Amino acid sequence: MSELLANPKICGACNKPGCSLKCACKLVFYCGEECQRAHWPTHKKECRLALAKKVKDAKREHGRDDEAVAIARMEAGIAHQHQGRYREAEQCYLEARRICQIHGEGHHPVSAQVSVILGDLYSTMGRYDEALAMQLKSLDILRSSDGERSKNVGMTLIGIASTLHAQGKYEEALARLEEAQSILTETSGAEHPLVASVLSHKGNCLRNVGKLEEARAMHEEALRINRIAHGDGSIQQFQLDIEVAVANSLGKIGSILLEMGKLSEARAKCEEALGIYRRVRGERSPEVADVFSNIAMVLREQWHLDEALEMQKKALKMKRRIFGKDHQNVAASLENIGVILADQGKYDEALEMYDKALSIYTRALGIDNKENAEVHFRIAFVKHKAGDMAGALASARESVRIFNNQGVTDSMSQQAVDLLRELEGGA
Repeated sequence: MSELLANPKICGACNKPGCSLKCACKLVFYCGEECQRAHWPTHKKECRLALAKKVKDAKREHGRDDEAVAIARMEAGIAHQHQGRYREAEQCYLEARRICQIHGEGHHPVSAQVSVILGDLYSTMGRYDEALAMQLKSLDILRSSDGERSKNVGMTLIGIASTLHAQGKYEEALARLEEAQSILTETSGAEHPLVASVLSHKGNCLRNVGKLEEARAMHEEALRINRIAHGDGSIQQFQLDIEVAVANSLGKIGSILLEMGKLSEARAKCEEALGIYRRVRGERSPEVADVFSNIAMVLREQWHLDEALEMQKKALKMKRRIFGKDHQNVAASLENIGVILADQGKYDEALEMYDKALSIYTRALGIDNKENAEVHFRIAFVKHKAGDMAGALASARESVRIFNNQGVTDSMSQQAVDLLRELEGGA
């Protein structure tokens, strides 16, 4: 397991590990100058130093409030966002939006695009009300400027669905995704990476309502489409994003295989995703942290509890640095640490982790959400084990109440119902 936690320093061009040369931006390693030169046309789109220079050059050539500066700011923001520097990304997007407002927001050609990506960023940061307001505003602008069934409208619907999904509004998210898939199939073709993105988001929603086989099928189809796109030289400008999309699909499939108990397959998918993320996004990216969390839970299922706990703590440290201490991704790692501690019989420590996770989920998502329901079930289970029957009963009732309110009927919701029946029978 230690070999997974160690940074393999993979060459961004040829995938050779153990490299010492790296770009001044500290994102990508190389085995030599030849590979660094060969990779530059690709890496310069992600290199924060190159993009900062592009902003500076645009200001000097066009003036600080020109559209070219807004575009350069937006590109720099995207690079920051991909690498987990969300505050820097927000500042870039806000500056780009300020320039658009000078030229007339809603009519400026870059305005809607900036609002879309700023909304997506706010969703990633857990600022869901701000995200949805920004995304819906962008949707109105794009429907007016580009038409009701334009590609940009379809892409914006994906972002709205992602925010709704994060809020636990799965049916609403699926409705938006159906509309997005129809538009993007019509505008881009059924096997375009954008359609794969829709399928991946559908898979996320289906997984969260317990439909694992349907979710897996969605992610497998998204993976197939993205693998085809990755080998298509006609869309080279999208290669980095497509590689990440491939890794995303692998990671999601790995998570589903874990829930299905197929541990060896799950770990293989996660490790394949980890290799891509490390090469394309760098060692300190949010994606690497997420894969660490997933592999840790595979190790937990294999009863390698000390190793699982070490990896989960590494993921927690990375997520706190990337997202801040009050993000739901941080809560997810705290919850996972609690699960491992409970397995080790450390019930008081586990409950402490669950309480911290519950507080973060509640601040981010409100009281009634699937994540809170799961944590309440875990609390009930641990209290039952520790002999606190009254506390277990209260937590089990709250878990079942929220699951029912959210319309969730997955395996954990059924376990919560079963535990509640057992506790009420013994009360």
